[in-house]
Amino acid sequence: MTEMFQQARQLQDQLVSWRRDLHQIPETGLVLPQTSAYVQKVLAELGLTWQEYPGHSGMTVRIGGGPGKTVALRADMDGLKIEEDTGLPYASHNGNMHACGHDSHTAMLLGAAKLLKEHEAELKGTVKLIFQPAEEGPGGAEPMVKDGVMEDVDAIFAQHIGNLFSGAGERTVDVTWAESTAADDQVIIHITGLGGHGANPHKCVDPVVIAAQIIQNLQYIVSRETDPYDSVVITIASVEAGRGTFNVIPEDATLKGTIRNASPRTRDRVLDRIRQIAQQTAAMMQASCTVDFVDGYPALVNDRAMVESFLRTARAALGEEQVNILPHGMTGGEDAAFFFREKPGCFFVLVSSAPCPLDGEVYGAHHPRFCLDESVFWKGAGLMAQCAANWLAEQAR
Repeated sequence: MTEMFQQARQLQDQLVSWRRDLHQIPETGLVLPQTSAYVQKVLAELGLTWQEYPGHSGMTVRIGGGPGKTVALRADMDGLKIEEDTGLPYASHNGNMHACGHDSHTAMLLGAAKLLKEHEAELKGTVKLIFQPAEEGPGGAEPMVKDGVMEDVDAIFAQHIGNLFSGAGERTVDVTWAESTAADDQVIIHITGLGGHGANPHKCVDPVVIAAQIIQNLQYIVSRETDPYDSVVITIASVEAGRGTFNVIPEDATLKGTIRNASPRTRDRVLDRIRQIAQQTAAMMQASCTVDFVDGYPALVNDRAMVESFLRTARAALGEEQVNILPHGMTGGEDAAFFFREKPGCFFVLVSSAPCPLDGEVYGAHHPRFCLDESVFWKGAGLMAQCAANWLAEQAR
């Protein structure tokens, strides 16, 4: 059945309008007052009610309610602390930017809501819409799981827009059979040594030298302790030490970085080894060291049966050649993984990218000149609605 997908074409102009409105008011974190107010205004216009939760701006909406199972559709709503530099007439000027497409995710889920509401009597169960804050940090999915939003859900679909995967050729959607996004952990390593005069290093315990040794030693985990067919990335992206002087050995140094892993077992092993190597390297050099992992997201793993259901709908709607099954996932993180740990799901990517009007170049997500091809929005809204309706119908047979 692809009736709703085809009807989504009629929503294209509305989807673009919603997205551009949202694009001008990006907010970050767990509390998104302008964004949630806008979403609630549109939901009210669609004749829908929503449930709110304490401590954050997340919302859920139920459509249907007859006999049958419940399937969730999720969209994230937050932006990034990036100063936009696109030159678009609807660019943000508040110091934040929707540089990862979450404004379009929200608009497309509102479009799916409109389609599903119009076909509510035909649904073989319930569709639960999840509007989530703080995907970019500190993470909004986990608090919503703790709020119980997944307790009455049997399965979930989630989409992301952009060109997140490479080497796949021309297509409309990308999907993987299993691992879709990597576990994403941030690490802070604080080294405490003994400061002093740079001319007398023998009287000091130099945390800068120790930091350099730790950085080198951590790469041993990737090059010599990890199966070459496994996926591990350890990036130390920040080194902080001293106050810019030439001749003072500082008392301490701090390293900050990110770790990406494809599997839960690998993640546990890598995090343990990072702690061991950092602390033992510091101890060997007569320093002390603390290691803290913060804002961690688990790997997002698709369920095969859910992917099969998605493929049936996507191929019927788009055509076989527009649906690409990838051999592996990406090393980016995605906190929808917390929802997917609770119930089986399918995460897919709606392919979209556009040149920045300032220079004609195409930029990736999280760049101040990131732009989207808006012409695909109706396809994203239609797929979300149709996938939910078709999955419910399949479960009712």
